Amino acid sequence: MLKKIGLFEGIQIYESKFFKAGRGLTIPQIGIITYPGAHSKNLDIALIQHEFGHILQHRQLGSFKFYFKIGLPSLWSAMKASMVKNYVHQTHWVERDANKRTYQYFKQPKNWDFKRFPIK
Repeated sequence: MLKKIGLFEGIQIYESKFFKAGRGLTIPQIGIITYPGAHSKNLDIALIQHEFGHILQHRQLGSFKFYFKIGLPSLWSAMKASMVKNYVHQTHWVERDANKRTYQYFKQPKNWDFKRFPIK
């Protein structure tokens, strides 16, 4: 079940009780989906910004390249993180690339959480 929350940089934001805290998903043609409160209660704007980085990837690559070069590798990495103890999804190149794009888009915010959303 998705609840339509509002817009972030023109992108529709949804929240779902099926998402755990700290988790999100971007489907460019639909929007960004996160856990309850991430956007509506401003609990995790950093996550929304990170997910917006995937929108920026989509804008550059288009749908076909995005889903094969970004979407599938990201999904696989997230699944691997839930199965492999010491694997860190946030360090996958696809995720770091989304972070870099967002970091630049928002003019290198001083409060960027480099540990949670690495760019290198």
